[in-house]
Amino acid sequence: MGRIRLDRGSIQRSIRDASRRELKEASRQVVNRARILCPVDTGRLRASIQADQPRLFSLRPSVRVFSNLSYAEMVHDGTRPHVIRPRRAKALRFRSGGRIVFVTVVHHPGTRARPFLDQALRQVAASRGYSFRID
Repeated sequence: MGRIRLDRGSIQRSIRDASRRELKEASRQVVNRARILCPVDTGRLRASIQADQPRLFSLRPSVRVFSNLSYAEMVHDGTRPHVIRPRRAKALRFRSGGRIVFVTVVHHPGTRARPFLDQALRQVAASRGYSFRID
């Protein structure tokens, strides 16, 4: 009777390479979908959406899709009503209704959440049959 010898290293490399390709493709789809769903004013937020290299050497291979802009989280998660006060000047200056306005305080009503990254992940995961976790 013949013997079969499994090359575990070769099997692991094959699985790791397949996982890397799959994660790269899935993350590319999430990035593209997030860019479509992202609200656009200047386009900076849309252009900042990117993905890290896949992490394969853990129990759960993963990839991170994110934006590094300071206001990305506020757009994604929304903001509560808050007060805005000047930091370095005596008054705030902005344009409202075509006029320049100076005020010492603004009571901002907050903004509604626009969870474009969550939506993109849910849509791509559903289309590829994945389960996922949002940290």
